[in-house]
Amino acid sequence: MSQDPSPFHDKNPFEVLGLQGTEDAAAIRKAFLRIAAQSHPDRLRMKSEEQKAQALEIFLLAKKAFEVLSQPDKRREWSERLVRPTSAPAPQVPPRPHFGGAPLPSAAALQLHNLGMLALESSDYAKALDLFTKAAKLSPTPRHQAMESVSRGYQYLSTRFFDRARESFERALHILPECREAKVGLEALDKQSGRYLKGR
Repeated sequence: MSQDPSPFHDKNPFEVLGLQGTEDAAAIRKAFLRIAAQSHPDRLRMKSEEQKAQALEIFLLAKKAFEVLSQPDKRREWSERLVRPTSAPAPQVPPRPHFGGAPLPSAAALQLHNLGMLALESSDYAKALDLFTKAAKLSPTPRHQAMESVSRGYQYLSTRFFDRARESFERALHILPECREAKVGLEALDKQSGRYLKGR
């Protein structure tokens, strides 16, 4: 095996794409297209330059992973690394900040979290819930668990299950009292439920 099969160094491109390391080219392409649809800045209406920059970073990382895994020999090398990791110690990577300022324990959790935020911004609540649930499993921090409840709350809100939506937003605030998204969700809930009751 060559010393440096890709520019990733510490990042296995299978992990970047959320894969297990045994997938074929078709599955790899499908995973990349799914991330690209969520993270390509041209396809999203961002509210800030920071969000655009985060989306672009995720997209470029996924694009590079796809390019590497499109080469059969590189795909085989990285698959072997993931399925049978070497005994050499993993390189020390400085922690990356997340939205609340605290470090996330893994790049995969950060990627899922960022994609979840983009899905939430795009009102794709089912996708957001799936992404935050996966992030919470990888890294069960209060932030990830709270955002899992927030996205569930928005999903309930979109189908007018107001009581369940309120429970979900309040659960998020119980987990993470400073969760801004849960507070915004409760405000949206009060407005929407008020309009609904007036219209009845």
